[in-house]
Amino acid sequence: MGSFGHKLGQKGYDVEMKLDFVFDPPLEAETVAALRLAVGWDERLEQIRRAAGRNYLTAACFAGELLAGYVEVISDGVDDAYIRNLMVHPGYRRRGIALGLLRMVTARIRADGIKMANVLFEPDMASLYRKAGFVIVAGGLIDNETSAG
Repeated sequence: MGSFGHKLGQKGYDVEMKLDFVFDPPLEAETVAALRLAVGWDERLEQIRRAAGRNYLTAACFAGELLAGYVEVISDGVDDAYIRNLMVHPGYRRRGIALGLLRMVTARIRADGIKMANVLFEPDMASLYRKAGFVIVAGGLIDNETSAG
């Protein structure tokens, strides 16, 4: 997608940092796991290794060598694309990275002729997804790792 400069100027991050947005970057599982930990999620290193290469596409944002943002898409390539694991490093939030990644993958999904893009998110993130073009609808989920029965 390209790159642009951003002034970050907080907590020791570069005052002027070029952000590079790319599709399907070659990433080690440990790099994605480290970002998961940085955003406060569980590491899931073994699960990331098992899922490697199974995504329809991925997109990432790099600040120099640092993985500042990441997202995955799973799809049948025809009717549905599921956007998941959108993450932005805490030191790089509120810089347009999440919206940039969402716009990248939704544009690609549209260009590939896939009918529908879907995403699950916490209610406090609704405004971000509206900005990215999503219509907010009700849904539900079952988390088999935390749900009983």
